[in-house]
Amino acid sequence: MNSVSVRIAGANGDGVESSGSLLVKVASRSGMHVFGYRGYQSIIRGGHVWFQVRIGDADLHSHGEGIDILIAINQDAIEHQKSHLNDNAIVIYDPSKIKVDSLDASKYRLVKIPMLDIAIEVSGDPIMRNVVALGAVLKLLGMDLGAFTEVITGMFGRKGGNVVESNVKAASRGYNYEGIETAFKIIGDGKRRYSMDGNTALSIGAYAAGCKFYAAYPMTPASSILHWFATHEDKGVMPKQTEDEIAAINMTIGAASAGVRAMCGTSGGGFSLMVEGLGLAGMLETPIVVVESQRSGPSTGVPTKTEQADLLFVMHASQGEFPRIVVAPRSIDESFRIGAEAFNLADRYQCPVVILMDLYLSEYVKTIDGLDIDSVVVDRGKVATENAEGGRFKRYMLTEDGVSPRAFPGSRGFEFVAASDEHNEYGDLVTDAIAGIDEAVDMRSKMHSKRMKKIDTMLKNERIFVPSVLNEDAAYFFVTFGSTTEPTLEAIELLKAKGYSFGLVSFSYILPLDKDKTRKMLEGKKLINVEGNYTGQLAKVIKMETGIDMHGSILKYDGEAFTGEGIANDAVKFAKQ
Repeated sequence: MNSVSVRIAGANGDGVESSGSLLVKVASRSGMHVFGYRGYQSIIRGGHVWFQVRIGDADLHSHGEGIDILIAINQDAIEHQKSHLNDNAIVIYDPSKIKVDSLDASKYRLVKIPMLDIAIEVSGDPIMRNVVALGAVLKLLGMDLGAFTEVITGMFGRKGGNVVESNVKAASRGYNYEGIETAFKIIGDGKRRYSMDGNTALSIGAYAAGCKFYAAYPMTPASSILHWFATHEDKGVMPKQTEDEIAAINMTIGAASAGVRAMCGTSGGGFSLMVEGLGLAGMLETPIVVVESQRSGPSTGVPTKTEQADLLFVMHASQGEFPRIVVAPRSIDESFRIGAEAFNLADRYQCPVVILMDLYLSEYVKTIDGLDIDSVVVDRGKVATENAEGGRFKRYMLTEDGVSPRAFPGSRGFEFVAASDEHNEYGDLVTDAIAGIDEAVDMRSKMHSKRMKKIDTMLKNERIFVPSVLNEDAAYFFVTFGSTTEPTLEAIELLKAKGYSFGLVSFSYILPLDKDKTRKMLEGKKLINVEGNYTGQLAKVIKMETGIDMHGSILKYDGEAFTGEGIANDAVKFAKQ
């Protein structure tokens, strides 16, 4: 596989984000495989930001290690990014604004383009300097300007021909600037692809599954889910920006209780506030979906950096015991599928489902062939259509599988009480004062057992609560969950090229875990867990559920995302033992 990493760097407000997104779209339309990721500061205005676009001729699993082409928008871009430059990297800069004295001219190709002067000449807008640089990049990559023109026309055509013309002129000047010649040749397959981030894929999956209500208080990196629902309000969904996360989960419970498929989203700090509401959904047996997109913590932590340190938290959040499902998508495609299937699981087992994302998966952009929306099947679970026993409706009927028939409010003959206290089959509160101590104790035991039976029913009926295994005969196996899986796949290929045999055990559905089947899958394997946290939380879950220890660990908690090359380099020491 051949790939080139292009990084655009400058200050917040310099158009770095839009320039990176534009390059992603152009490369996607040109039949390339693309992986884009950005770094930004936790402030509204100012600070150093960058957008890295990796372009290849085959599927990409991470944003890559190092920089092959750097577009330096300001002086800070040189100082902040020089340590990431690969040997023979190309640095594009405007000599009127930037000095490159700190760079070794013998190691890098320094390309001077008067980007600002050209931008002013063709449009009068300084921001167009980024487009000049992108034009040069397209020439360096051997790409045609036709795809750029098509994308720009689609983006700005409604603003008038002058806007499109100015962009095309600026890109053409950079493309044809003296001395700019093709330095890399990535051969696309001619297939036009979509580019998408994890939050968008999850939102589309939820919508395809019939989600009609989404509530959130904005919190990076989950905020773009709220943005997606807000921009699709005309499609029959109700987005609600609440005053806080407590209101968000309570509104979601209310909507789900009324029969609507409902979801809320946040990051770790906001989920801390949602915890009591999560327990309420467990007691009411209300099917809700909660998205928790992790970022560096504790407290506010590093709001714009990634981490996987909330796994144990979401598994055990809220007091007491109640069934819940915790699932961590591993890719863009899986974010879509799980975004849809989470609602079926919530309805089928009448319990909360927590989708555990993280900043990396929520925000990186990757080319995909498409989303199979027609494959989404809606299963509302046990919905009562008749009251077989007559009289009052037993909403919390004691059943062998732990799942009671439910009815939507407003259905004649299906009235019931829903309260946060322990209750009987009708929903009436069970306390010593009301029912007497013996009856209260007996009903508490029966009702709690009924709810917990759902876990056995899940494990019996579903085949998803076990990890998947790749390269069954490998000498070593990486163990991953969520977003670490993609770069680990890349590491396996890099290690294979060096003669090392590595496989993969990866988890998406983590709770409940079929411990017997999982133990059989893991026994006898040399396991190396790859996690974005300090304590190896998945390894602890595996040890607790199966008794199996890891052979080694590759842990990262600096806020930066894993790359395939980084994992491969760390893994070699285990292979040599």
